[in-house]
Amino acid sequence: MDTAPPPLMPRAICHWNDQPYRLTEAQLGAFVNEHIPALIWDFDIQAERIDPDDVLLDEDDLPPDSLHLRIHDCPAFHSGPGEVTRWNDIAGKHIALTGEDEPEVLVYTGEHLGLTDGAFELREIDGRLWIHLHGHCDGMHGPARIVLDAPLDFGTIACGRSDEAHARARIASVVDPAHYTFESDRYGVARFRPIGGR
Repeated sequence: MDTAPPPLMPRAICHWNDQPYRLTEAQLGAFVNEHIPALIWDFDIQAERIDPDDVLLDEDDLPPDSLHLRIHDCPAFHSGPGEVTRWNDIAGKHIALTGEDEPEVLVYTGEHLGLTDGAFELREIDGRLWIHLHGHCDGMHGPARIVLDAPLDFGTIACGRSDEAHARARIASVVDPAHYTFESDRYGVARFRPIGGR
C-alpha cells in the first residue's frame, strides 16, 4: 500500500508587490502590562531586498531596500491567564487588519507606514510557529501589497523596569515562572526567557 509523502515545509518568503526580499530576522516576544493580566504579543520582522545579479537597476523605480514590520502592544491580540503553557499555544489565531481595535502593523521603509486591508495568521508547523501575513500600504515608494510567510524565533517576556521578585510575581498572573529564566537587559528591563525554547 502506498503511503502519502510527508507534507512539504513552507518556504520563508517576503514580497513587496512582485519584488522578493530575504528575511533576516523574525522574532516573537511578549510584554506583561502591570494593569492587564495578559501576555501582549509583539512581532519584529526584518527583510532586505533581493536584487538580480549583473543587472543595473534604476534606483528611482526600486522598492525600499529593506522592510521592518512591527506588530505590537495591542489589547486585541493577547493571551490571558492559563491560555499559554508553550508559546506555540497561540497557533491558530487569525487577526484581520480592518478595524480600529485590530493590531497596529507598522512597516518602516524609510518612513513609517500602516499596513491595512489584510490579515495575519499563526500556524504551528513541524514544531515551529509560523506567521502568514498579507496587507497593503502606501507611501513614498507607491502602493504595495506585502506578503510574508516566516518561522518565528522566540524571544522574551518583558516586564518593564523591575527587580526579579516583582517581575516574577507579575508574570505569575499569566504563566508559570518556573518555565522561564530571569534576566535584566542593559536598560534595566526585566525579561524572562523560555527554558529550552518553550
